[in-house]
Amino acid sequence: MKNVIYLLIAVFLVSCGSNSSKSNYEKTITDHLLKGSDTKENLNFKIVEINEQGNVTVADSIAYLTEEFKKDKQPVISRIELAKKMSEDLLAKTKKQSDIDKYNADIAVMNTRIDSLKNLVPDNLQGYDKRNTSDVLAIIVRCKYSVQLSGTPKEETFDFYLSPDGSQGNRIKISS
Repeated sequence: MKNVIYLLIAVFLVSCGSNSSKSNYEKTITDHLLKGSDTKENLNFKIVEINEQGNVTVADSIAYLTEEFKKDKQPVISRIELAKKMSEDLLAKTKKQSDIDKYNADIAVMNTRIDSLKNLVPDNLQGYDKRNTSDVLAIIVRCKYSVQLSGTPKEETFDFYLSPDGSQGNRIKISS
């Protein structure tokens, strides 16, 4: 009997906790969307559906920043490789020793730059040095809401990236 009471209390606490976080999400999203505009009632604003989609962790952020860094440096590497190829082509056609020496020196410099760029690591990860990779940076909440503008109701769905406590956020539109 004691175990049943403990189970019921646990279920009650969990259900109250999840409703509390959803209402916190609703408040944060409503405040974000209606900031500086008419009141909620004037726009007939209603949250239709709200669901947690997942979390963004320190590891996710590091992986994203690292991948973006690789994408940004690849065009530079490609341009240097193209210049190196052109120098190699010119080297193959030249007969003058001074030109041969110049092209060889240029190719050596380009090889050094290519190697340096390929081994270059992102420099914008210092903020993560002492953080646990499983720390949550943001909670992704998908929110479908309706709003009435100019008498026409419209539904939109957005993913909101909220702070771990759900009190702040940004949105990214995913569909209408």
